[in-house]
Formats: sequence, structure tokens, C-alpha cells
Amino acid sequence: MTIADVFIIESLTKTDEAKHRYEGQRLAELLRLSGKNPKYFYFQSKDELPHLLNLFRLSDYRYLHISCHASSEIVSTTNDEISYVEFANIFKDYLKLRRVFFSACELGNELFTTCLAAKNKGMHSVVAPAEEIYFDHAAAIWAAFYVSVFARNAEAMSGSDIRQRIEILCKLFPVDFHVSTYQPKQDTWRHQKITKSSLQNSNRSTKGFSEAVDV
Repeated sequence: MTIADVFIIESLTKTDEAKHRYEGQRLAELLRLSGKNPKYFYFQSKDELPHLLNLFRLSDYRYLHISCHASSEIVSTTNDEISYVEFANIFKDYLKLRRVFFSACELGNELFTTCLAAKNKGMHSVVAPAEEIYFDHAAAIWAAFYVSVFARNAEAMSGSDIRQRIEILCKLFPVDFHVSTYQPKQDTWRHQKITKSSLQNSNRSTKGFSEAVDV
């Protein structure tokens, strides 16, 4: 059994540090206010990730939240730039039966999910912005997301829970998101880009995109 709580790791630029832009740290504080028991760690180098991932494994926490900088090609720490392939290799076998959430520009894309999923059979989902995102928008979106999803069920969330909340939040904060969910019966991944323009028609059907199992 895993624990329905959030393990947060964060790595920012030196400029961000000087300006105290610790979005992940603030998220942890808010989660504590809502009755959860998040774990928060700050790191600067990719060499620290194996240790942090071992702590994540030992925690038995189900949800991993990563706050950092990224692009359509790389993931950044304070001191490093990591290719998608290298990042996936670092995270190999740590994400089975887990959901992963990224507060990082442009990581919401099918290529990144494919790289990560290839090294983590049985991972449940990956959610990330599909474009650049402001710090204040990221903080507001993720705070509202976690508080609302845990208010519905403090012990589990489903792919449809995630998708519905991201769709609503994209209306409030105009940021494109990418939601990827694993379909165990078909052994396939379903990828959906939730865009600002498509959300203008808020009543369109999402039939066929929901998962019945809470994990």
C-alpha cells in the first residue's frame, strides 16, 4: 500500500533563489494547512536526485511533485541541464504505481511522458504545463488542484479527477497543460493536451477519457 500524500522536490536558478521564488515550498505549506503531511526537499544538482528518489521510495508516498525549470528538450536543476533520456534514466523504476506532477515550463508533451514511462512500467500518470508558465500562476494552479482533489477524496485520485480539475484551472489561468494517463487494460498511454482555445467550449463531452479506478 502507498500513502496518498505529496513528496515535493524543487530546484531553481540562483536568481530564483535570491528572489525567494520557492513555489514548491509554499505548496508544501498549503498542503499542511489542508491536513496533509507533504515532504519537501530542495536540491541544486542532478547528483542529489538518486538520494532524493531513495527517500521518495522509502516514504511510500504516491504523488511526486517536481518544481523546476524545463523546456521542450531539457530539464534543469540549479547547476545542470538534463536531457529527457538522461532524466528518465535517473528516475528508472522509482515511479511504478505513482502519479507525477511537474511545475515546469513545456514539460507537458508526449515525448517527455514516453521517455519517462519507458523506464517506469506501471506509472499511473504525468501532468505538466505544455508551455511557459509564470511562478504565480503555477503556485495558484497547483495549490487549487491539490486542495480540490483531496477535498473530494483524501485517499485517492483518478485520471478523470485530474483531467477535470486541470480543465477548470486552465479557464482561470490561461496555460496549456498536458495530461497523460496509463490505461492498464490496454497497456497503453492516453495523451491529452488541454488548451486555452479548446476550453472556450466548456460543455464539450469528455466521454471515453475517464478512468474508473482510483489510485
